[in-house]
Amino acid sequence: MKTNKRRYSICFFGTYESSFPRTITLKEASRLKKIRVIECHVPFWEYVREKTEYFSLKSMIKNFFKLFFAYTSLAIQYMKLENHDAVIVGYNGYFDMPLAKLLTKIKKKPLIFTPVFPLYETLVEDRRYINKTSIKSKIIHLIDETSCRLADFIIIETNSYIDYYCEEFKIPREKYFKIPLGADETNFFQRQQKVQKKDPNHLKLLFYGKFIPLQGISYIIKAAKILEKNKEVEFEIIGSGQLSNNIRNLTEKLDIKNVKFIDWVNYRELPEHILAADVCLGIFGDSPKAQRGIPIKVYEALAMKKPVITGDTPAAREVFTHKVNAILCEIGNPEALAESIILLKENNELRMNIAEAGFKLYQELFSSKQIADRFEVALEKCLHKIKGK
Repeated sequence: MKTNKRRYSICFFGTYESSFPRTITLKEASRLKKIRVIECHVPFWEYVREKTEYFSLKSMIKNFFKLFFAYTSLAIQYMKLENHDAVIVGYNGYFDMPLAKLLTKIKKKPLIFTPVFPLYETLVEDRRYINKTSIKSKIIHLIDETSCRLADFIIIETNSYIDYYCEEFKIPREKYFKIPLGADETNFFQRQQKVQKKDPNHLKLLFYGKFIPLQGISYIIKAAKILEKNKEVEFEIIGSGQLSNNIRNLTEKLDIKNVKFIDWVNYRELPEHILAADVCLGIFGDSPKAQRGIPIKVYEALAMKKPVITGDTPAAREVFTHKVNAILCEIGNPEALAESIILLKENNELRMNIAEAGFKLYQELFSSKQIADRFEVALEKCLHKIKGK
């Protein structure tokens, strides 16, 4: 006689950003596996689009009391919660981990952390807001290391990131479990294009994201200039951020005519822009951070069955095969990017094949179902490990 598999319950805890894709995909994974989700959440990170604003000294002092009251509320909420099997601290929960560890110790529950990427890598190595030799950088490094050490289990996106965490923060490899970020499939899914293209030879390229070093937007602008004489190629760039002024200045200096800028688009409207594009662009920056992750925009494009050009990095090579399910382009090289664009423009069959293969890859590795399967395994391993101690 078959016994019913036990259904777990998990608590999403902290000041995590509820609209961030990692949060959305793990909640969807829980739903698919009939894992009951309990939320113990106080919003904090949703209020500002550019999160680095929180890390200036002035802002940190200003928000200290907000966090104090948030953590007081979280502690009271958590102690009143019904029984559950594990606690998950989501993205941007670096500062939540000490309180989460204390509370889970009291209730004897395993603690899972999903950092996505380290603060140190973002603020010090990539965006260079903080000098690497400063005391503040050492504090940020300590926050990353401590938040990971407090966790019983850590969910990370790529092997490249796991290698980085192990080397940089000396966290044992057995603490990590790889689960891709995936896409919010309630918003990004394959659909029919509403309006047929008037010119089949026309190629529209789409980039969207924050204007930060890892994106390599300057290389997209320079590639656009190289292709400017080809009137059938146009670019749409959506976003803003740290390097907005630099990008605008570069565009004016090069007198770019084939790039359309849009500062911001509502999350629910992004799929329409993807649908209108022929090719979606990933990241092309030459910073170390660009080497380790696969951007969310790539998962979203694959989910909508669009061909992708992105940087040829160790993280990308973990899952993609050049000219099969994506075009992998040398990072930091506008000439290589321009060549990749022309390759897809002049070979419609290759473009369609890559779109098909990319969509198949998404279904096999990155879909909600696949993430749910991996999340269930991770949860079972975590609970088994804790019980075995």
